[in-house]
Formats: sequence, structure tokens, C-alpha cells
Amino acid sequence: MRLLFCLLLCVAGAPARAQLLDSIRLFLREEPRVVARLDMRGSFVSNSRVSMWGGKLGLEHARRFQYGLGYSFLFTDVEQVRPVPGLGPRLTWLRLGYVNLYVDYAFYQRGPWEVRIPVQLGVGRGSLNYRDENGRRRVLDESGIILYEPAMTVQFRPVRQVGIAAGWGFRIAFNTRSSLDERITAPIYTLGVRVFLGEILRDLRGEGAEP
Repeated sequence: MRLLFCLLLCVAGAPARAQLLDSIRLFLREEPRVVARLDMRGSFVSNSRVSMWGGKLGLEHARRFQYGLGYSFLFTDVEQVRPVPGLGPRLTWLRLGYVNLYVDYAFYQRGPWEVRIPVQLGVGRGSLNYRDENGRRRVLDESGIILYEPAMTVQFRPVRQVGIAAGWGFRIAFNTRSSLDERITAPIYTLGVRVFLGEILRDLRGEGAEP
């Protein structure tokens, strides 16, 4: 978590770092609450536009500073014909999934509007897969992957349970093996509806909105 905190400071400009540190120290004095949400982002893999789906579970202080764990996976099929030893050309597809640590700082809040800087660091696995002559899934190649994803999001939240968000950022990927034949480093973007599971669970338990 300290590493992610340092990465968040790197995203902020030098003049704003001292103010950011002071603000986060102040927020951390507040009692944390559990936050859970679905996470859907758009991006690119090689020349294909893709969707990344996942979820996050963490703690939030003063409704401004979050940190926790998440999991993301490639939802879109990324297919390409490649030569497979002993079988010739075969249709292959990419599988990608990773666990991530994240921090999320809301530096602007006014009414239903909110602007945040989310940063996450992920570790996972990518693989190229194909079907053999019997229709069974086989792995052509695979690699461990480390990902760093800084971004900025603007959110309109008319009710506590749901928000409409747009954002942009960049995903930097490091493969542990260079033979994974896909470009995963690419821009990322969000545009759509966010569902805040933590707020829904609180409503189901009858806790309602916080004062």
C-alpha cells in the first residue's frame, strides 16, 4: 500500500504534493467504512478495442480517500490466427486477469459532482489459447504481467447507489516473458454507470444514509 501511495503522489504535480499529503493525513483520522463496487473500463489490446470488467473492495475515509483490493479480467474476445506447432494455423484468443491494489483520491467534491484520481498496481497472468483437434482448450503461450494504471475520473452521482462516470488514463504493462504476442500497454477510459455495492448493502441492512 505504501508503494501505491507513492505512485499517487507521483501523479500529482510537485506543488500539490504537500497539500495532498496534509489532506490525506486529515482524512485518515476519520473512521473508515467498507466500499464495494463493480468496475468496467474500456481500453485497447493490440489493435482491438476491449472491455475490462471486475470489482473492488476496500475502505474509504471521509468519502474522499479509498484503498483496497480488486480483480480485473478481459471481457472482450481478442482473437487472431497464429501458427501452432504440429497443427498449423489456428484461431487463438487472449485471456487476461489480474489482482490489483488501488488507491482513489477525490480532490474535488461539490453536490453530486466528484473528480477523482484512481491509481492501481496489478499482478496477474496473460495467455494465448487455442482448441486442439478434440476441441479442448490448450495454452500456446503465457506470461506473468505487472500493470500500473493511473487515471482521472469525473462522476455525477444523483443517488448514493449509482453514479455516471467518465474518465481517462493509461495502462502500462510489463510482461515477464516477451513472447506473449499482444500489446497490452494502452490508454484506458471509462464511460457509463457505476453501481456502489456497499451503499446497496447498507440499505438492505436498514442503515440508510450517513449523517
